[in-house]
Amino acid sequence: MYKPSSKIISIYLAVGILWILISDRSFAYFGFTGDSILFQTLKGSAFIVISGFVFWIMLRRYENKNQKYLNKLKSTAEELMLSNKRYTVVTKATNNIIWDWDFKKDKVIWGESLKRILGYPDLENHSSWWTDKIHPEDKARVAQKFDKFLETANKEKWSDEYRIITETGTIKHVYDRGYLLFNKKRKAIRMIGSLEDITERKVNEQRLKELNIQINKRVEELALSNAELEQFAYIASHDLQEPLRMITRFLSEIQRKYDDKLDDKGKEYIHYAVDGAHRMRNLILDLLEYSKVGKFDQEIEEIDLNTLIEEVTTYNEAFIKESKAVIKWDNLPIINNRKTPLQLVFQNLIGNALKYHKTAIAPEIMITHEDMGNQWLFSVSDNGIGIDPMFNEKIFVIFQRLHAKNEYSGTGIGLAMCKKIIEGQGGRIWLKSEEGQGSTFYFTVSK
Repeated sequence: MYKPSSKIISIYLAVGILWILISDRSFAYFGFTGDSILFQTLKGSAFIVISGFVFWIMLRRYENKNQKYLNKLKSTAEELMLSNKRYTVVTKATNNIIWDWDFKKDKVIWGESLKRILGYPDLENHSSWWTDKIHPEDKARVAQKFDKFLETANKEKWSDEYRIITETGTIKHVYDRGYLLFNKKRKAIRMIGSLEDITERKVNEQRLKELNIQINKRVEELALSNAELEQFAYIASHDLQEPLRMITRFLSEIQRKYDDKLDDKGKEYIHYAVDGAHRMRNLILDLLEYSKVGKFDQEIEEIDLNTLIEEVTTYNEAFIKESKAVIKWDNLPIINNRKTPLQLVFQNLIGNALKYHKTAIAPEIMITHEDMGNQWLFSVSDNGIGIDPMFNEKIFVIFQRLHAKNEYSGTGIGLAMCKKIIEGQGGRIWLKSEEGQGSTFYFTVSK
Protein backbone atom coordinates (compact mmCIF):
# COMPACT_ATOMS: atom_id res chain seq x y z
CA MET A 1 0.00 0.00 0.00
CA TYR A 2 1.42 3.41 -1.04
CA LYS A 3 1.91 6.19 1.43
CA PRO A 4 0.24 9.54 0.50
CA SER A 5 3.66 11.14 -0.26
CA SER A 6 4.66 8.32 -2.62
CA LYS A 7 1.32 8.56 -4.37
CA ILE A 8 1.72 12.34 -4.91
CA ILE A 9 5.26 11.94 -6.32
CA SER A 10 4.09 9.17 -8.65
CA ILE A 11 1.24 11.32 -9.96
CA TYR A 12 3.57 14.29 -10.34
CA LEU A 13 6.03 12.21 -12.41
CA ALA A 14 3.20 10.80 -14.50
CA VAL A 15 1.81 14.29 -15.20
CA GLY A 16 5.33 15.58 -16.08
CA ILE A 17 6.05 12.74 -18.50
CA LEU A 18 2.62 13.04 -20.06
CA TRP A 19 3.10 16.80 -20.42
CA ILE A 20 6.43 16.30 -22.19
CA LEU A 21 4.82 13.89 -24.63
CA ILE A 22 1.73 15.90 -25.55
CA SER A 23 2.56 19.56 -24.79
CA ASP A 24 4.35 20.33 -28.15
CA ARG A 25 1.57 18.80 -30.22
CA SER A 26 -1.08 20.53 -28.18
CA PHE A 27 0.50 23.96 -28.60
CA ALA A 28 1.12 23.29 -32.32
CA TYR A 29 -2.57 22.51 -32.69
CA PHE A 30 -3.37 26.01 -31.43
CA GLY A 31 -0.63 27.59 -33.65
CA PHE A 32 2.17 27.95 -31.09
CA THR A 33 5.46 26.57 -32.37
CA GLY A 34 9.18 27.19 -32.13
CA ASP A 35 11.69 27.68 -29.37
CA SER A 36 10.95 31.27 -28.57
CA ILE A 37 10.92 32.56 -25.03
CA LEU A 38 7.19 33.16 -25.23
CA PHE A 39 6.55 29.58 -26.31
CA GLN A 40 8.65 28.12 -23.50
CA THR A 41 7.04 30.46 -20.96
CA LEU A 42 3.53 29.44 -22.03
CA LYS A 43 4.48 25.81 -21.98
CA GLY A 44 5.98 26.04 -18.46
CA SER A 45 3.06 28.11 -17.14
CA ALA A 46 0.56 25.60 -18.54
CA PHE A 47 2.44 22.76 -16.82
CA ILE A 48 2.41 24.62 -13.52
CA VAL A 49 -1.33 25.38 -13.81
CA ILE A 50 -2.26 21.80 -14.79
CA SER A 51 -0.05 20.15 -12.17
CA GLY A 52 -1.22 22.64 -9.54
CA PHE A 53 -4.86 21.83 -10.40
CA VAL A 54 -4.17 18.11 -10.08
CA PHE A 55 -2.40 18.67 -6.76
CA TRP A 56 -5.29 20.85 -5.55
CA ILE A 57 -7.79 18.07 -6.33
CA MET A 58 -5.61 15.48 -4.57
CA LEU A 59 -5.02 17.66 -1.54
CA ARG A 60 -8.74 18.40 -1.27
CA ARG A 61 -9.47 14.68 -1.26
CA TYR A 62 -6.83 14.01 1.37
CA GLU A 63 -8.02 17.01 3.35
CA ASN A 64 -11.59 15.63 3.41
CA LYS A 65 -10.33 12.19 4.37
CA ASN A 66 -8.13 13.64 7.10
CA GLN A 67 -11.00 15.73 8.41
CA LYS A 68 -13.23 12.67 8.65
CA TYR A 69 -10.40 10.78 10.28
CA LEU A 70 -9.78 13.63 12.74
CA ASN A 71 -13.50 13.81 13.55
CA LYS A 72 -13.54 10.08 14.16
CA LEU A 73 -10.45 10.35 16.36
CA LYS A 74 -12.04 13.22 18.25
CA SER A 75 -15.26 11.23 18.78
CA THR A 76 -13.29 8.17 19.89
CA ALA A 77 -11.20 10.31 22.25
CA GLU A 78 -14.36 11.83 23.75
CA GLU A 79 -15.88 8.37 24.20
CA LEU A 80 -12.67 7.15 25.84
CA MET A 81 -12.62 10.18 28.14
CA LEU A 82 -16.27 9.58 29.07
CA SER A 83 -15.59 5.86 29.58
CA ASN A 84 -12.55 6.61 31.75
CA LYS A 85 -14.57 9.15 33.69
CA ARG A 86 -17.32 6.58 34.30
CA TYR A 87 -14.69 4.01 35.27
CA THR A 88 -13.18 6.46 37.75
CA VAL A 89 -16.58 7.31 39.22
CA VAL A 90 -17.50 3.61 39.52
CA THR A 91 -14.23 2.78 41.26
CA LYS A 92 -14.87 5.61 43.71
CA ALA A 93 -18.54 4.78 44.29
CA THR A 94 -18.33 1.01 44.61
CA ASN A 95 -17.17 -0.87 47.66
CA ASN A 96 -15.20 -3.14 45.35
CA ILE A 97 -11.61 -2.67 44.19
CA ILE A 98 -11.53 -2.72 40.37
CA TRP A 99 -8.37 -4.11 38.73
CA ASP A 100 -7.08 -4.47 35.15
CA TRP A 101 -4.21 -6.88 34.42
CA ASP A 102 -2.31 -6.64 31.11
CA PHE A 103 -0.62 -10.04 30.64
CA LYS A 104 1.80 -8.82 27.96
CA LYS A 105 3.18 -5.98 30.08
CA ASP A 106 2.54 -7.90 33.33
CA LYS A 107 1.14 -4.70 34.81
CA VAL A 108 -1.92 -4.29 37.00
CA ILE A 109 -3.87 -1.03 37.20
CA TRP A 110 -5.99 -0.65 40.33
CA GLY A 111 -9.08 1.42 41.04
CA GLU A 112 -8.95 4.19 43.62
CA SER A 113 -10.77 1.99 46.16
CA LEU A 114 -7.45 0.18 46.68
CA LYS A 115 -6.25 3.04 48.88
CA ARG A 116 -9.60 3.57 50.60
CA ILE A 117 -10.19 -0.09 51.50
CA LEU A 118 -6.70 -1.55 51.88
CA GLY A 119 -4.58 1.58 52.35
CA TYR A 120 -2.14 1.05 49.46
CA PRO A 121 -1.46 4.26 47.45
CA ASP A 122 0.10 2.64 44.33
CA LEU A 123 -2.50 2.27 41.58
CA GLU A 124 -0.16 0.66 39.00
CA ASN A 125 2.41 -2.03 39.68
CA HIS A 126 3.76 -5.46 38.82
CA SER A 127 1.45 -8.47 39.26
CA SER A 128 3.79 -10.03 41.83
CA TRP A 129 3.23 -6.96 44.02
CA TRP A 130 -0.30 -8.17 44.69
CA THR A 131 0.52 -11.85 45.23
CA ASP A 132 2.96 -10.77 47.94
CA LYS A 133 0.02 -9.25 49.82
CA ILE A 134 -1.95 -12.52 49.96
CA HIS A 135 -1.90 -14.20 53.37
CA PRO A 136 0.89 -16.81 53.51
CA GLU A 137 -1.58 -19.56 54.44
CA ASP A 138 -3.71 -18.82 51.34
CA LYS A 139 -1.03 -17.90 48.79
CA ALA A 140 -0.16 -21.38 47.49
CA ARG A 141 -3.80 -22.44 47.20
CA VAL A 142 -4.83 -19.28 45.32
CA ALA A 143 -1.82 -19.48 42.98
CA GLN A 144 -2.48 -23.13 42.18
CA LYS A 145 -6.14 -22.50 41.46
CA PHE A 146 -5.39 -19.48 39.26
CA ASP A 147 -2.63 -21.26 37.28
CA LYS A 148 -4.96 -24.19 36.66
CA PHE A 149 -7.61 -21.74 35.46
CA LEU A 150 -5.22 -20.16 32.94
CA GLU A 151 -3.99 -23.55 31.73
CA THR A 152 -7.46 -24.75 30.78
CA ALA A 153 -8.31 -21.45 29.03
CA ASN A 154 -11.81 -22.71 28.29
CA LYS A 155 -13.46 -20.55 30.92
CA GLU A 156 -13.78 -16.80 31.05
CA LYS A 157 -14.71 -16.26 34.70
CA TRP A 158 -12.56 -16.92 37.74
CA SER A 159 -13.31 -16.39 41.43
CA ASP A 160 -11.85 -17.23 44.82
CA GLU A 161 -11.94 -16.18 48.46
CA TYR A 162 -8.79 -15.51 50.44
CA ARG A 163 -7.21 -13.29 53.07
CA ILE A 164 -5.20 -10.18 52.25
CA ILE A 165 -2.75 -8.16 54.32
CA THR A 166 -3.52 -4.43 54.35
CA GLU A 167 -1.04 -1.57 54.35
CA THR A 168 -1.37 -1.31 58.16
CA GLY A 169 -0.73 -5.04 58.60
CA THR A 170 -4.30 -6.04 59.46
CA ILE A 171 -5.99 -8.96 57.70
CA LYS A 172 -9.09 -8.69 55.54
CA HIS A 173 -11.12 -11.34 53.77
CA VAL A 174 -11.79 -10.67 50.07
CA TYR A 175 -13.84 -12.23 47.29
CA ASP A 176 -11.83 -11.94 44.05
CA ARG A 177 -13.55 -12.19 40.64
CA GLY A 178 -11.99 -11.86 37.21
CA TYR A 179 -13.09 -11.91 33.56
CA LEU A 180 -10.60 -13.17 30.95
CA LEU A 181 -10.17 -11.45 27.56
CA PHE A 182 -8.74 -13.26 24.51
CA ASN A 183 -7.26 -12.25 21.15
CA LYS A 184 -8.40 -13.72 17.82
CA LYS A 185 -6.20 -16.78 18.41
CA ARG A 186 -7.95 -17.44 21.75
CA LYS A 187 -4.86 -16.49 23.68
CA ALA A 188 -5.48 -14.79 27.03
CA ILE A 189 -4.17 -11.23 26.82
CA ARG A 190 -5.94 -9.40 29.61
CA MET A 191 -8.04 -9.89 32.71
CA ILE A 192 -10.41 -7.42 34.38
CA GLY A 193 -11.97 -8.01 37.76
CA SER A 194 -12.86 -6.76 41.21
CA LEU A 195 -12.09 -7.43 44.86
CA GLU A 196 -14.95 -7.35 47.35
CA ASP A 197 -14.26 -6.84 51.05
CA ILE A 198 -16.18 -9.66 52.78
CA THR A 199 -14.49 -9.34 56.17
CA GLU A 200 -17.72 -8.43 57.98
CA ARG A 201 -19.55 -11.34 56.37
CA LYS A 202 -16.80 -13.76 57.40
CA VAL A 203 -16.86 -12.44 60.97
CA ASN A 204 -20.65 -12.89 61.07
CA GLU A 205 -20.33 -16.39 59.60
CA GLN A 206 -17.82 -17.31 62.30
CA ARG A 207 -20.08 -15.88 65.00
CA LEU A 208 -23.03 -17.78 63.55
CA LYS A 209 -20.96 -20.96 63.47
CA GLU A 210 -20.00 -20.52 67.12
CA LEU A 211 -23.60 -19.71 67.99
CA ASN A 212 -24.81 -22.86 66.21
CA ILE A 213 -22.28 -24.90 68.16
CA GLN A 214 -23.59 -23.38 71.40
CA ILE A 215 -27.20 -23.96 70.32
CA ASN A 216 -26.52 -27.57 69.38
CA LYS A 217 -24.79 -28.09 72.70
CA ARG A 218 -27.74 -26.50 74.50
CA VAL A 219 -30.20 -28.62 72.51
CA GLU A 220 -28.31 -31.76 73.52
CA GLU A 221 -28.37 -30.64 77.15
CA LEU A 222 -32.11 -29.87 76.95
CA ALA A 223 -32.81 -33.21 75.26
CA LEU A 224 -30.93 -34.98 78.04
CA SER A 225 -32.71 -32.88 80.66
CA ASN A 226 -36.12 -33.55 79.09
CA ALA A 227 -35.39 -37.26 78.95
CA GLU A 228 -34.42 -37.20 82.63
CA LEU A 229 -37.52 -35.17 83.54
CA GLU A 230 -39.76 -37.49 81.56
CA GLN A 231 -38.24 -40.48 83.30
CA PHE A 232 -38.60 -38.72 86.65
CA ALA A 233 -42.25 -37.85 85.96
CA TYR A 234 -43.01 -41.43 84.97
CA ILE A 235 -41.28 -42.92 88.01
CA ALA A 236 -42.67 -40.30 90.39
CA SER A 237 -46.22 -40.77 89.14
CA HIS A 238 -46.05 -44.51 89.62
CA ASP A 239 -44.23 -44.31 92.97
CA LEU A 240 -46.62 -41.65 94.27
CA GLN A 241 -49.72 -43.57 93.25
CA GLU A 242 -48.83 -46.57 95.41
CA PRO A 243 -48.92 -44.74 98.78
CA LEU A 244 -52.04 -42.90 97.65
CA ARG A 245 -53.76 -46.18 96.90
CA MET A 246 -52.65 -47.44 100.31
CA ILE A 247 -54.02 -44.32 102.05
CA THR A 248 -57.33 -44.58 100.21
CA ARG A 249 -57.64 -48.29 100.93
CA PHE A 250 -56.89 -47.96 104.67
CA LEU A 251 -59.21 -44.97 105.06
CA SER A 252 -61.98 -46.91 103.32
CA GLU A 253 -61.30 -49.85 105.65
CA ILE A 254 -61.47 -47.57 108.74
CA GLN A 255 -64.74 -46.10 107.48
CA ARG A 256 -66.18 -49.58 106.83
CA LYS A 257 -64.92 -51.23 110.05
CA TYR A 258 -65.52 -48.38 112.50
CA ASP A 259 -68.49 -46.74 110.82
CA ASP A 260 -70.70 -47.29 113.86
CA LYS A 261 -68.09 -45.84 116.21
CA LEU A 262 -67.37 -42.67 114.20
CA ASP A 263 -69.37 -39.52 114.74
CA ASP A 264 -70.37 -37.26 111.86
CA LYS A 265 -67.20 -35.17 112.23
CA GLY A 266 -64.98 -38.25 111.94
CA LYS A 267 -66.86 -39.45 108.88
CA GLU A 268 -66.48 -36.00 107.31
CA TYR A 269 -62.71 -36.04 107.93
CA ILE A 270 -62.38 -39.45 106.31
CA HIS A 271 -64.46 -38.25 103.33
CA TYR A 272 -62.18 -35.23 102.84
CA ALA A 273 -59.09 -37.41 103.13
CA VAL A 274 -60.35 -39.94 100.58
CA ASP A 275 -61.49 -37.18 98.24
CA GLY A 276 -58.09 -35.45 98.53
CA ALA A 277 -56.31 -38.71 97.72
CA HIS A 278 -58.49 -39.20 94.63
CA ARG A 279 -57.80 -35.65 93.43
CA MET A 280 -54.07 -36.14 94.06
CA ARG A 281 -54.14 -39.30 91.97
CA ASN A 282 -55.96 -37.51 89.13
CA LEU A 283 -53.44 -34.68 89.31
CA ILE A 284 -50.53 -37.13 89.03
CA LEU A 285 -52.18 -38.87 86.05
CA ASP A 286 -52.77 -35.53 84.30
CA LEU A 287 -49.19 -34.47 85.00
CA LEU A 288 -47.97 -37.71 83.46
CA GLU A 289 -50.11 -37.11 80.36
CA TYR A 290 -48.81 -33.54 80.08
CA SER A 291 -45.20 -34.75 80.19
CA LYS A 292 -45.97 -37.06 77.25
CA VAL A 293 -47.34 -34.27 75.01
CA GLY A 294 -45.09 -33.86 71.98
CA LYS A 295 -43.82 -37.43 72.24
CA PHE A 296 -46.52 -38.99 70.04
CA ASP A 297 -45.19 -41.84 67.94
CA GLN A 298 -48.12 -41.91 65.52
CA GLU A 299 -47.57 -41.53 61.78
CA ILE A 300 -49.23 -38.64 59.97
CA GLU A 301 -52.50 -39.81 58.44
CA GLU A 302 -55.64 -38.52 56.77
CA ILE A 303 -58.11 -37.47 59.45
CA ASP A 304 -61.77 -36.75 58.76
CA LEU A 305 -62.47 -34.18 61.48
CA ASN A 306 -66.22 -34.80 61.22
CA THR A 307 -65.63 -38.40 62.32
CA LEU A 308 -63.20 -37.26 65.01
CA ILE A 309 -65.78 -34.83 66.52
CA GLU A 310 -68.37 -37.60 66.51
CA GLU A 311 -65.95 -39.76 68.52
CA VAL A 312 -65.43 -36.92 71.02
CA THR A 313 -69.20 -36.39 71.42
CA THR A 314 -69.66 -40.14 71.94
CA TYR A 315 -67.05 -40.00 74.72
CA ASN A 316 -69.06 -37.18 76.39
CA GLU A 317 -72.46 -38.70 75.59
CA ALA A 318 -73.59 -39.08 79.20
CA PHE A 319 -72.86 -35.46 80.11
CA ILE A 320 -74.39 -34.21 76.82
CA LYS A 321 -77.67 -36.03 77.58
CA GLU A 322 -77.68 -34.91 81.20
CA SER A 323 -77.16 -31.23 80.35
CA LYS A 324 -79.21 -31.41 77.11
CA ALA A 325 -76.25 -29.89 75.27
CA VAL A 326 -76.33 -29.19 71.53
CA ILE A 327 -73.07 -29.53 69.57
CA LYS A 328 -73.00 -28.35 65.95
CA TRP A 329 -70.21 -28.24 63.39
CA ASP A 330 -69.95 -27.27 59.75
CA ASN A 331 -68.56 -29.59 57.09
CA LEU A 332 -65.08 -29.92 58.57
CA PRO A 333 -62.12 -30.74 56.27
CA ILE A 334 -60.03 -33.87 55.93
CA ILE A 335 -56.50 -33.00 57.08
CA ASN A 336 -53.12 -34.71 57.33
CA ASN A 337 -51.96 -34.89 60.93
CA ARG A 338 -51.57 -37.15 63.96
CA LYS A 339 -54.93 -38.18 65.33
CA THR A 340 -54.29 -38.47 69.08
CA PRO A 341 -53.01 -34.92 69.77
CA LEU A 342 -55.84 -33.34 67.73
CA GLN A 343 -58.36 -35.52 69.52
CA LEU A 344 -56.96 -34.32 72.87
CA VAL A 345 -57.33 -30.68 71.78
CA PHE A 346 -60.97 -31.04 70.70
CA GLN A 347 -61.74 -33.22 73.75
CA ASN A 348 -60.42 -30.56 76.16
CA LEU A 349 -62.10 -27.61 74.39
CA ILE A 350 -65.47 -29.36 74.02
CA GLY A 351 -65.18 -30.79 77.54
CA ASN A 352 -64.59 -27.30 79.00
CA ALA A 353 -67.52 -25.88 77.01
CA LEU A 354 -69.75 -28.59 78.50
CA LYS A 355 -68.35 -28.17 82.01
CA TYR A 356 -68.49 -24.36 82.32
CA HIS A 357 -72.09 -23.84 81.20
CA LYS A 358 -74.63 -21.52 82.76
CA THR A 359 -77.01 -22.90 85.37
CA ALA A 360 -80.41 -23.96 83.94
CA ILE A 361 -79.27 -23.11 80.37
CA ALA A 362 -78.43 -25.96 77.99
CA PRO A 363 -74.90 -25.68 76.53
CA GLU A 364 -74.68 -24.75 72.85
CA ILE A 365 -71.35 -25.47 71.18
CA MET A 366 -70.41 -24.54 67.60
CA ILE A 367 -67.28 -25.76 65.79
CA THR A 368 -66.23 -23.95 62.60
CA HIS A 369 -63.22 -23.78 60.29
CA GLU A 370 -61.64 -21.42 57.77
CA ASP A 371 -59.06 -21.99 55.02
CA MET A 372 -56.13 -19.60 55.65
CA GLY A 373 -53.93 -20.72 52.73
CA ASN A 374 -51.18 -22.79 54.32
CA GLN A 375 -53.13 -23.29 57.57
CA TRP A 376 -56.55 -24.25 58.83
CA LEU A 377 -58.18 -21.97 61.42
CA PHE A 378 -60.60 -23.73 63.80
CA SER A 379 -62.90 -22.24 66.42
CA VAL A 380 -64.91 -23.76 69.29
CA SER A 381 -67.62 -21.40 70.60
CA ASP A 382 -69.99 -21.82 73.52
CA ASN A 383 -72.72 -19.90 75.41
CA GLY A 384 -71.21 -20.64 78.81
CA ILE A 385 -70.15 -18.49 81.76
CA GLY A 386 -67.32 -16.79 79.83
CA ILE A 387 -63.96 -15.54 81.10
CA ASP A 388 -62.75 -12.12 82.11
CA PRO A 389 -60.35 -10.96 79.31
CA MET A 390 -57.66 -10.27 81.91
CA PHE A 391 -57.29 -14.06 82.32
CA ASN A 392 -57.01 -14.86 78.59
CA GLU A 393 -53.30 -15.76 78.95
CA LYS A 394 -53.37 -17.17 82.47
CA ILE A 395 -55.76 -20.00 81.64
CA PHE A 396 -53.15 -21.58 79.32
CA VAL A 397 -50.62 -21.87 82.18
CA ILE A 398 -50.36 -25.31 83.78
CA PHE A 399 -52.27 -25.78 87.07
CA GLN A 400 -53.94 -22.35 86.73
CA ARG A 401 -57.60 -22.46 87.77
CA LEU A 402 -60.12 -19.60 87.88
CA HIS A 403 -62.66 -21.42 90.03
CA ALA A 404 -62.65 -23.31 93.31
CA LYS A 405 -62.41 -27.11 93.08
CA ASN A 406 -65.84 -27.47 94.76
CA GLU A 407 -67.40 -25.41 91.94
CA TYR A 408 -65.85 -27.17 88.95
CA SER A 409 -63.72 -30.31 88.85
CA GLY A 410 -60.34 -30.49 87.10
CA THR A 411 -56.63 -29.98 87.67
CA GLY A 412 -55.89 -27.00 85.39
CA ILE A 413 -53.82 -28.98 82.91
CA GLY A 414 -56.23 -29.34 79.95
CA LEU A 415 -55.70 -25.95 78.25
CA ALA A 416 -51.96 -26.03 78.99
CA MET A 417 -51.88 -29.37 77.16
CA CYS A 418 -53.80 -27.85 74.20
CA LYS A 419 -51.31 -24.99 73.99
CA LYS A 420 -48.35 -27.37 74.11
CA ILE A 421 -49.80 -29.56 71.34
CA ILE A 422 -50.76 -26.71 68.99
CA GLU A 423 -47.56 -24.70 69.42
CA GLY A 424 -45.52 -27.91 69.11
CA GLN A 425 -46.94 -28.20 65.57
CA GLY A 426 -46.09 -24.60 64.72
CA GLY A 427 -49.64 -23.33 65.29
CA ARG A 428 -51.22 -20.83 67.65
CA ILE A 429 -54.12 -20.93 70.14
CA TRP A 430 -55.95 -17.99 71.69
CA LEU A 431 -59.24 -16.97 73.26
CA LYS A 432 -61.93 -14.30 72.85
CA SER A 433 -64.40 -14.08 75.71
CA GLU A 434 -66.40 -11.82 77.99
CA GLU A 435 -67.58 -12.81 81.42
CA GLY A 436 -71.16 -14.04 81.17
CA GLN A 437 -71.10 -13.91 77.35
CA GLY A 438 -69.60 -17.27 76.43
CA SER A 439 -66.16 -18.05 74.97
CA THR A 440 -64.57 -18.78 71.60
CA PHE A 441 -61.28 -20.64 71.40
CA TYR A 442 -59.30 -20.32 68.13
CA PHE A 443 -56.36 -22.43 67.01
CA THR A 444 -54.44 -22.98 63.77
CA VAL A 445 -53.15 -26.23 62.25
CA SER A 446 -50.73 -26.50 59.32
CA LYS A 447 -52.03 -28.20 56.20
